[in-house]
Amino acid sequence: SSSDILQRRSTAVMGKNQSKPGVAGTSIYKDKRGRDVYYDRFTHNGYLILESNVKRFQFYQNRLLFPVIVFALLLNFNLGAMHVGWIEAGVVAIITFLGLEFFFRFKFLKTLTIIPNFVPEKKLSFIEQVNDKNERNPLMLKAFLYMLLGVVLILYAYQQNNTGFNLIIMWVLSIFVIGVGCTYLYAVLKRKK
Repeated sequence: SSSDILQRRSTAVMGKNQSKPGVAGTSIYKDKRGRDVYYDRFTHNGYLILESNVKRFQFYQNRLLFPVIVFALLLNFNLGAMHVGWIEAGVVAIITFLGLEFFFRFKFLKTLTIIPNFVPEKKLSFIEQVNDKNERNPLMLKAFLYMLLGVVLILYAYQQNNTGFNLIIMWVLSIFVIGVGCTYLYAVLKRKK
C-alpha cells in the first residue's frame, strides 16, 4: 500500500541521516533546517558545519586534548643524555594549544558559513548527539579503543619506570581517555533499539 511505501522511504531516509558524518559536542546545535552549527560563545555567531568540513572540525574539537598528549609524550621522551623536563614539556604544550586555537579561530572558522547572532535552541545531550551521529558497532569500537588506549598508557608508564610527577600525568591522561571510552559505552547502552 502507499502508506507502507512512504514508511519504507522515511525509514531509508532516517537510516541515511543516521550514518551521515556529523559532529557532537558541547557547543554543537541544530539550526531550523536540522544542520549542525558550532556556536562560538565569544562572538555569539554560529558556524555551519557541512559534511565537507566535518573531519577538519573534529580535528579542531580535540585541540585541548592534543597539548596534553604532547605534554605526556615529551615527559617520557628520553634520547640518551637528552631528557625533556616538565617545564619544557609544558611550554611546548602551551605553544601547541595556542597554535591550534589560532588556526581554529582565525583560519578554519573563517572558511565556514557564518550565521550572525545565532541563537541556540534546545540542545541534545552529548549522549543523544553521539547516538545520532554514530552507528552502534563503530560506537562500540570507539569505546573499546579509548579504554584500551587508557590501559596501554598506564602500562607504558610503568614499563618506562616513571615516578612522581610523570606518573601522575600519565595516570590523569589515562583516566581521561578511559572516561571518554566509558562515555561512548554508556551511549551504546542508552541507545534506543
